Amino acid sequence: MSDIFETVKRNIKIAEVVEDYGVHLNYQGQGLCPFHKEKTPSFSVKREDNIFKCFGCGESGDAITFVAKLKGIEPIEAARELAERYHIEVGESKPSKTATITDYLKRCIADIGKTNYFEKRELSRATIRKFCLGYDEYHKSVVIPYSSKLTYYQTRSIEEKAFFKPKTEDAGPEPVFNIEGLRHRSKEPIFVVESPICAMSVYQSGGNCIATCGTGGWKKVIEEVKKKRPLGGFILCFDNDDAGQKASGAMMAELVALGVQVIAYNIAGECKDPNEQLMANPKKLEDAVKAAKLKLRKQYATAKDSFDALELQGENVEPPIWIVRDVLPTGLAILCAPSKIGKSWMMLQLGLAVAEGKEFLDFKTNQSGVLYYALEDSKSRLKDRLNKMLKGRKAPTALRFVTEADPVDRGLLDKIDEELRTFPGIKLIIIDTLQKVRGRAMRNESVYSGDYREMAMFKEYADKHKVCMLFVHHLRKMLDEADVFNMISGSTALMGAADSIFIISKKKRNDQNATLSMVGRDIQQSDLVIAFTTLDYKWVVEGTAEEVEYRKEREEYENSTIVQTIKELVKRNPLKGWCGTVDDLKKEIYDITGKQIADTNAAVGKAIEKFEYRLYCDDIEHKVTRTSSARKHCFVRKLPQQPYGYQATIYDRTDNDE
Repeated sequence: MSDIFETVKRNIKIAEVVEDYGVHLNYQGQGLCPFHKEKTPSFSVKREDNIFKCFGCGESGDAITFVAKLKGIEPIEAARELAERYHIEVGESKPSKTATITDYLKRCIADIGKTNYFEKRELSRATIRKFCLGYDEYHKSVVIPYSSKLTYYQTRSIEEKAFFKPKTEDAGPEPVFNIEGLRHRSKEPIFVVESPICAMSVYQSGGNCIATCGTGGWKKVIEEVKKKRPLGGFILCFDNDDAGQKASGAMMAELVALGVQVIAYNIAGECKDPNEQLMANPKKLEDAVKAAKLKLRKQYATAKDSFDALELQGENVEPPIWIVRDVLPTGLAILCAPSKIGKSWMMLQLGLAVAEGKEFLDFKTNQSGVLYYALEDSKSRLKDRLNKMLKGRKAPTALRFVTEADPVDRGLLDKIDEELRTFPGIKLIIIDTLQKVRGRAMRNESVYSGDYREMAMFKEYADKHKVCMLFVHHLRKMLDEADVFNMISGSTALMGAADSIFIISKKKRNDQNATLSMVGRDIQQSDLVIAFTTLDYKWVVEGTAEEVEYRKEREEYENSTIVQTIKELVKRNPLKGWCGTVDDLKKEIYDITGKQIADTNAAVGKAIEKFEYRLYCDDIEHKVTRTSSARKHCFVRKLPQQPYGYQATIYDRTDNDE
């Protein structure tokens, strides 16, 4: 008994065994353990000692132990299975109706050196060993076993080119060639060809391949797929003739109906089949195999798959889908504001604008259905606000309301699914407020992790259904003038997970104007000054923060008695202008405007410096002169620029210093 164990262990390699039984090893000899569920490889082989070890579940041992554990059989049965699979002579006989076939194939394998047929077909020695190819010297035929179990085969005469297959009563029905490649649980795609030599050609060129052994054999592949679906999909590479293309189309239709990833790809180029291409140009076949894999990957790619920059540059990528042009795309969005500032009024205004296809805050909208979860409002309040906004107009049916909702961990998204199926035109989902639909925190979960988990769930849903989910949320009471987005209540995960963020803020609660700050992945960061009008019960845009600030400064400039007086003094003295101290200017202000300046001289001086640039833009230059007794401000009409070489008369503008 010990002889079979030692003989088997001495003649097999642990890495080859575990890979043949479905464990994909990386270059370090590591893979996912087949004995327990895991996402990070903890299973490894030690080639020099011919053993395996899993650091996750603790299983370890040699190849016999591995097979016994994997298949749930006794070690002696595992040793016998390995001996049969790898054709190791152990001095035991196992009665079988296919024993005669197995013995015949073993003799043929031993005689493979008596022919160079496969070398002429450009198959390497490694490929010949891998597929246990043999030679029948008596019949002058090459022998091709269908699997390493050596239970079925075909021969091909090297003289007459005739094929022979054993009788069904002797060997059973004809299987798929290299069925191990079909049952392998890796994510490598499976190439499907007609002949075993073509399958070996594809294997040698870098592809996992099976052969149907005739155009009708694809039906056997379909039956195998129904039993256990491969992970990597199929690439159909039948011969380049009418029969091959017809079989390819029929098989593709069946695989598509089963929901299996599949493409048809001509890896043979101008040749009849892959082996002819291998003989004509091995590099071309290798490149075609790589290209076929890439095509399958691209056709069924998900966001988890990588892509290169050049590929992206040439791809026709769908642009953002806008709910509100340049402001609100589909995806996950958050609107944050202090309580009782009018955010619910804004959400109702947005819902009406999108449902009617009208402008919102001076931005165009794309008309679509709106589902508004007004979870802090009653029907009576909604009706009152709706009527105040519409002013007698009929409300749009594309705007729908909900006043109660379950949390996200108790059916919210299932209910939204139902609404979207019933009303497929809905593209904007407003949930007012986020806190009303938050789920329960998971055990030992941090605030950040909980926030990100829930927001990622909402974002995934919005992206999948190509809708915008807009959540209303609150700001902290603590003001942050450096960055208003730091005022969002909760962890930074809320902002990090969202595609678009909007903040409504005021410096003082009783300020008439508010600032709407916007930032997002597909929108430009900007600030709008907005105001709520009780006449129309709507938020209106006053302009950008820069525009409003400019108007405010301009208004202050135009209404300043200091500026009005300076302009009048320059008008009265068009050539020499006016010079005087601040006290002199105060007297002139009183004489010209009738208003008395209560500001200190220093305050008036700062006001002059503040308005100096705007005065210059109005063609009035300001200069300061100093005497031993006083500091004087001079205002003169700016001379127009003259052409080069023009000699202008220079006036003495200090005559009025007295």
